[in-house]
Amino acid sequence: MNLTIGQIALDHYLPAKRQRRRANTVDGYESSIRLHVLPKWGDMRICEITRDAVQDWVDELGRTKAGPGGTEKAYKCLRQIIRWAIDKWGLYVADPTRGIELPRKPAYRPETLTQRRLKRLIRGFVGCECEATEVIQASLGCRPGENYALDWPDINWRTGAVPLDGSLQETSEGLVEYPTKTAKGERTGYLPQWALDRLHQIWVALGRPRGRIIGDLKPSQVSYRIRKWIRDHRLPRITMKNLRHTWGTIAAQAGVAIQDCAAMMGHSDIQTTYRYYYALTQAQAKRAQRRVARRVMGKTCEDMYAGIQLVPAPAGLPMAA
Repeated sequence: MNLTIGQIALDHYLPAKRQRRRANTVDGYESSIRLHVLPKWGDMRICEITRDAVQDWVDELGRTKAGPGGTEKAYKCLRQIIRWAIDKWGLYVADPTRGIELPRKPAYRPETLTQRRLKRLIRGFVGCECEATEVIQASLGCRPGENYALDWPDINWRTGAVPLDGSLQETSEGLVEYPTKTAKGERTGYLPQWALDRLHQIWVALGRPRGRIIGDLKPSQVSYRIRKWIRDHRLPRITMKNLRHTWGTIAAQAGVAIQDCAAMMGHSDIQTTYRYYYALTQAQAKRAQRRVARRVMGKTCEDMYAGIQLVPAPAGLPMAA
């Protein structure tokens, strides 16, 4: 087969993916392919690529500004192009992307606000044209795209129920409303009373509109206006995505069962919720240790070593920190 990686990617792989995947997802593939894959492999055929060359490329990318995350994405794009071509045309060639070691990614720690800073942020948005969107994000912890897709009639003013069943995305094809990220992502959120009351006040003040809550704005325009309002009014800096993380973190700290937190956030895998939001506080850790100690050893050192003559530690040994 004489097709190069560039020809396979641009003329066959990406067009095929655009028929079945979300446009914004394929836009992400194409960006990584053009930025990292094509400059290195664009003029080469699959049979000319060796595993060692791929490993060297991955190692080099990991040391550059691409970082571990960008390196992994670029590698997966190359791997998918090659495997897609092998499967599509039944090629009998060795897959050079097998057995590649990727750079270790640091643990992801989203930036979140404390309860006090979140309250300050919400109060500081009174009067902003995007206040309703900020209130929904802070009180439901939904994905930003799910927030942008909401219409005013979606809100049940009696119960506070809000259906989260779509996601508004900006793509190379324009504004597109997709289903939620996963099947389990389709759910109903329930606004707390303070948020429901404030949203009703905003809705009435706007003349009871029937369209989208963000109006005629694009998601990027909403995001820009929110960032500018935060900057101009010196409010706690936070992105729409990290407001979602803030909700999840505060919910876990407040004692919400992890499975309930996962369902409310639309996670398809509860492990995602554990990984990002469940962290033992100092109080929880000490409480757990007290329970173990009472069951196995007793409360104090005297309880543990009752009846044993304790010898002082030899001089010169370092003290425990």
